[in-house]
Amino acid sequence: MVEDDNILAKAITAALTDAGFKVEAAIDGQEAIDKIPTAKPDLVLLDLLLPKKSGEEVLAELKKDEATKDIPVLIATVKDDNDTISRCVALGIRGYFIKAHYTLDQIVETIEKVVAERGK
Repeated sequence: MVEDDNILAKAITAALTDAGFKVEAAIDGQEAIDKIPTAKPDLVLLDLLLPKKSGEEVLAELKKDEATKDIPVLIATVKDDNDTISRCVALGIRGYFIKAHYTLDQIVETIEKVVAERGK
């Protein structure tokens, strides 16, 4: 998970841990770029408004790297403009959440579905 809001990061981590997931967190875009290739996660939950590197920059780097291009990415952000969503869809995201419109349970359910589909 890449999230710079500490309170939200703790809440998402708790919900995912309760659902049986192991969660690794990064608080900025550069930390995510440094951690993801080594951690090899089953999925990345990515905020777009991040310090150091934006979520869009992180997404673009992940998708151009052979080692990380197939890792599913879900966006969880407050940005709801069509241009941003279109750019992320073009880069191959698996879903896009506007944080205020989804509960933790809904986010966990979506993550479970995407991870299960990847495992098939």
